[in-house]
Amino acid sequence: MRIRLLMSILSVLVLPLISFPVSADIPDWLGADLEVSTQLAWETTTNEQYVDFIPRNKYPKVWVLVSRKANSYDTALATMLNVFRRELGNATFRVFLLPATDDAIIRWTKLAESKADLIYTVGSKATVQLHDLYAGQRLPVVSVNAKDPVLLGLTNNYLSSNNNFAFTSLNLPADITLNFLLKFKPELSQIGVLYAKKNTSAYLTQYLPLKKEAQKRGIEVVAFEVDESQADSSLKMVMQSQVKQMQLLDPNQSILWLTGSSSLLDRIDEINQLAEGIPLLTVVPDAVNNTEQSALMSVGVSFENNAHQAALYGVRILRDGVLPRDLPVGVLSPPDISINFKQAEAIKAQIPFVLIEMASDLYAPDGNAIRAAGMTMRGETQ
Repeated sequence: MRIRLLMSILSVLVLPLISFPVSADIPDWLGADLEVSTQLAWETTTNEQYVDFIPRNKYPKVWVLVSRKANSYDTALATMLNVFRRELGNATFRVFLLPATDDAIIRWTKLAESKADLIYTVGSKATVQLHDLYAGQRLPVVSVNAKDPVLLGLTNNYLSSNNNFAFTSLNLPADITLNFLLKFKPELSQIGVLYAKKNTSAYLTQYLPLKKEAQKRGIEVVAFEVDESQADSSLKMVMQSQVKQMQLLDPNQSILWLTGSSSLLDRIDEINQLAEGIPLLTVVPDAVNNTEQSALMSVGVSFENNAHQAALYGVRILRDGVLPRDLPVGVLSPPDISINFKQAEAIKAQIPFVLIEMASDLYAPDGNAIRAAGMTMRGETQ
């Protein structure tokens, strides 16, 4: 009997310590009017002993819509989480894969409106689709790892979206890109631009603007349009055909320019082998690294820097009350430049000193990093 009594006492004392609250309606011993009057500003969790009232705005809720699986999107998410941990440490993130249909996306936005305070769209596909279905609605939306919103037709200027979207861009203006390409090869006469046919955003925001700008300066642009669903448009066939065309003109004053087409970024080693010594440059800084899968040089916006800017946009919206329409399109300049001297040696390419000075990342002929994020690692000549 004493043992049973002792156990009963212990259960009363310990139960409140080990019981975890679960989301539920306010219990019967509190009034229904209280639930109605508090539901907008407070969340409630309850168990048998007590009810918690938690301010809804105390923990900003960020929902993230990811276009698909991609290493660049993982990089973006990791960067944003680090920025938020430092700038707004009480925010919570919930990440979703982009729903397959418009109806499913609309249902997702309705749920987001009742649960979230901010939406991030990761990738051009998610950004375009959500903009088509949700522009002008209630929740603020920030794009990350997406291409130029003006060139994608999402806004008509770089000063404002004029709605609930705040945009960042992975693109540099075409004139700035070309200026840096001319620093690499001042007598440049032709550019072979590689893009995947299915990557509409790369075509619209990287190939067409560069072609227009290059033609104004008398530089020929050769399209390397890859479509692996067609045998005569495979990477190998396109490279062999178009490289041959470029060699007939002026191979010594030519470069290849790789857009942000993910399917091609995964095949850089193959592209280098098929390039016949023509230097491979790219818009994607992460495509220059210490592996065989490396371009010679990049001039562009890194996934990390773009995501860092997008994260700060989100913090300003949530913490400081800034409206998305008051934030200009986030275009980063000067660009991130990365150089791989192993690739330069392989094709006997000379890298102008001005670009070496400006580079944030340098890789030695042995593959080791000698500068990373602008910081000297080892052995760099000052």
